[in-house]
Amino acid sequence: MAKKEKAGHKQRLRERFLAGEAGSCSDETLLELLLGFAIGRKDVRLLAHELIRVFGSLSQVLSASPDDLYKVKGIGQSSVALLKAINFIRSSDVSKDTRNPIPICLRADMNRQEGAGAVQQKLFENPLSKRTSSAKKSVRPACAEASAGRRKFQVSNGYLLKFDQLARILHFLLEHRDAKKINRKALQEDTGLADRQVESLVSMGSAMGLIKPGLQVLTPVGLLVAEHDIFIEKRGTLEWCHYAGAGSYRNLIWFEIFNRLLTEPTPMSQEEWNERLRSDLTGKYSKRTIGKGLYEEVRFVVDAYTKQNFSKLELLNQSSDLSAGQAGERFYRRRYTDFAPLVLSAMIYDFCASRESHLSQVGEMAVTPGSPAVVFGLDAATLRQQIEGLHDRGWLRYETTHNLDQIRLKPGFSALEFLAAHYTNEELRMKN
Repeated sequence: MAKKEKAGHKQRLRERFLAGEAGSCSDETLLELLLGFAIGRKDVRLLAHELIRVFGSLSQVLSASPDDLYKVKGIGQSSVALLKAINFIRSSDVSKDTRNPIPICLRADMNRQEGAGAVQQKLFENPLSKRTSSAKKSVRPACAEASAGRRKFQVSNGYLLKFDQLARILHFLLEHRDAKKINRKALQEDTGLADRQVESLVSMGSAMGLIKPGLQVLTPVGLLVAEHDIFIEKRGTLEWCHYAGAGSYRNLIWFEIFNRLLTEPTPMSQEEWNERLRSDLTGKYSKRTIGKGLYEEVRFVVDAYTKQNFSKLELLNQSSDLSAGQAGERFYRRRYTDFAPLVLSAMIYDFCASRESHLSQVGEMAVTPGSPAVVFGLDAATLRQQIEGLHDRGWLRYETTHNLDQIRLKPGFSALEFLAAHYTNEELRMKN
């Protein structure tokens, strides 16, 4: 009788998924559906729940290493093979089927939204996803996965961003810069930090574009930072790391705070942020992930910008709000204009590379989530002032004739080249 009930439950899962029913595409439900094909005679609901709890999201489960998956009780070779095969398919050209790229469970929902006349960008829509199918994938120094659509819910994994501890990680990676991959255990033994803490610091370093996820080696930008500002305390480094972290669509909570919540006219408290994000995330992640993980991720961002090194940028500020008889600290963002010119140039070149374009309209950049303008709180007029300064230095062209209001990048320059010049104090020659 129990076997019939389990078989019936799995059959209902498949039917609800194919029918596109609400709730059938949550991370936990999809994972349960997948595991049911690999584990035929057992109820896999608890296993799916545990995998989401351990790794944070379905995307992270699929991209986890086989060794990490085997650590979860109940996972065997068949399950690992299935999950890794799906991960391979979604990340390779095999998955780029232009005939019907939209999953069944999303088509009905999208049709309802289109029928309602929705014209504004949705809260969790990737702002960099509107590309032509023939466009080539760009290589970005910091936010290489921003356009991939995969989002990481838990960047901090419950830890705060301690820059002195991250410096220990960067120091070890710098000493082993020629390694193709570094085991996390080696990092743990060298730094004296707990394995979970090392994992979290590597995750936060990856979120800022300094460490290659999965390999635990320095990126080209990470190498520059480790060589010249290993404690991440100089203004130029903090500017870049803020842009890379808050501007990357992949860093879900970090991105939403700086590109959505802080752009609203009315300041909100940390608790209001939690409530807003919880409402938006319901159904997309498990209740456990949202319940605990959301609070920890918001806390990580607030602490990084009010108590840790990012506070030097004075981007996130607090004000006492006594309105409606309720006292509480509410957050607002202060417009930032004191850029290191070479670092701002690197951001603009990086942002344009993510859109695979040598041109960008100033007005569009001023409102596009993930852009240097939005993550630093610049309006169009202030952005123009900054662009004019870079134009005068010969690092890009600001074109205003013939009713134009656009930025044109110069051939031969790159974001990495600007960052290298910033750290080495080298002069960049003007290019025609």
